[in-house]
Amino acid sequence: MACVGLISCVSRKRASPTKARDLYVSPLFVKSRQYVGERCDRWYILSAKYGLVQPDEVIAPYDETLKAKSRTEREKWAAEVWSELASHVRRGDQVVVLAGLRYREFLMPMIERHGCQVSVPLEGKSIGRQLQWLSRHLCQPTRYADLERLYASLRKLEKGLGGKRLMSACSGHEDWPDSRVYLFFEPGEHRSDRDEPRVVRVGTHRVSRESKSTFWHPLRTHRGNADGLGNHRGSVFRLHVGAALAAKDAELVAPSWGKGQAGDLVARKSEEPLERAVSQHIGTMSVLWLDVEDPPGPASDRAYLERNLIGLLVGRTGPADPPSRGWLGLFSPDDRIRVSGLWNLDFLTYSYTPDFLAVLDEYVSITLGQKPQPKGSIAPNDWHRNREI
Repeated sequence: MACVGLISCVSRKRASPTKARDLYVSPLFVKSRQYVGERCDRWYILSAKYGLVQPDEVIAPYDETLKAKSRTEREKWAAEVWSELASHVRRGDQVVVLAGLRYREFLMPMIERHGCQVSVPLEGKSIGRQLQWLSRHLCQPTRYADLERLYASLRKLEKGLGGKRLMSACSGHEDWPDSRVYLFFEPGEHRSDRDEPRVVRVGTHRVSRESKSTFWHPLRTHRGNADGLGNHRGSVFRLHVGAALAAKDAELVAPSWGKGQAGDLVARKSEEPLERAVSQHIGTMSVLWLDVEDPPGPASDRAYLERNLIGLLVGRTGPADPPSRGWLGLFSPDDRIRVSGLWNLDFLTYSYTPDFLAVLDEYVSITLGQKPQPKGSIAPNDWHRNREI
């Protein structure tokens, strides 16, 4: 599957005919061009006058914009653009759109009906915020190389495990060791420039020295019971998924949700529809895991991997792969979830160290039975001194 970039024309142009890639001279266009040039297999320009334009096509400057066109004219423009674009994309391709609303409003549904995954990473941002986002992502080539390495390791892990495990199908009878790091994936959530599921939650257990829970225990608590109910007071994951579902659908609102350590019978009865909705939603998610059997503790390898994974996926500069426009987490009352694109609350600004990827690779091999469990920690001895800012 290919990644295809679409960027829109801008008002600032050179005075004479030139290649389209060089005709537009605004900072936003220049940064958008660099972004799709680095991350997409091919890219095109959406021109208000010329329609779909190849980057090396020579065109003359013009003074025309979709802002001045009527709805009917914009619909006609989008249909003409799609008639050209359709031959350049295939079902399953990832289409990254760096264009304003008028350039994408009628075009995007056509692309999606064609079977492509569409992402709009700049959606909802002012021009200044768009420039900041592009600058931040263009200035972090190392981070994106690390991200590619992470997902390459996860692809190896998934293949070796025989695929992800669907949460609704997990029963606790699987041959799972007691200690693991797990990663959740959610339907409809893909990486911003790849047709590949993105991680939406990183978790672990038995981090505290006193912890004796098994790997299945937190997963069962997150997923809910066999009857479709569950206890959000025992799972912060369920708590936040439920809060987002209630914010999205007023009919699911339960006033007692998240209040108290143990709701009374009346409260629990009123919460049942929302608990069932949470179980259904989490049940559609899938999970991968890493077999990490070192002793529990705040400096364990599990804690090391958890913090660094979240730091790479989000970190100080925001999510490497923004959530889709339809992601449930965008309805969350907690802005940490909305901003990060993860169902996590902790370590969102952790400064990851690229060295953790070597430890991750080791545990992938261990999980797949290619290497034995180490006798002690393999994370750097002083890793827990890495600051969180």
